[in-house]
Amino acid sequence: MNDEFQERRKHPRIDVSWAIYIEVVGRGSRTEADNVIVRCETVDVSVGGLKIWVPEPIPQGSQLNIAVPMDDWKENLELAGRVMWSRAADDGKGFWLGLELEDSSHDDMRKWYEAVQHLQFHAPTAGP
Repeated sequence: MNDEFQERRKHPRIDVSWAIYIEVVGRGSRTEADNVIVRCETVDVSVGGLKIWVPEPIPQGSQLNIAVPMDDWKENLELAGRVMWSRAADDGKGFWLGLELEDSSHDDMRKWYEAVQHLQFHAPTAGP
């Protein structure tokens, strides 16, 4: 990524690899069963967004529900986001997406903020 883009970011990024799940919200979907759920990996995270790797393309502008497993997979943080950019991975296997977090539950956003802040002061772990 070029320096100009990185300078526009509001929050510092932290390199970390977590398994998360995204639900691609279809425009006309009436139930969760209508939506595609994809397992993916984070590349880096910040308070306001994530860079993730996904095995299949997801269009820019797509609305996502993001499930971040917490506490040894006993609960998930439920976040909402939008795909801001998408490009093929350098090795040709999968795609990188840039996600911007949007309003979701106040409690889950607080927990996300705390998890990211914790990463800034401690070594990355297998999960938040």
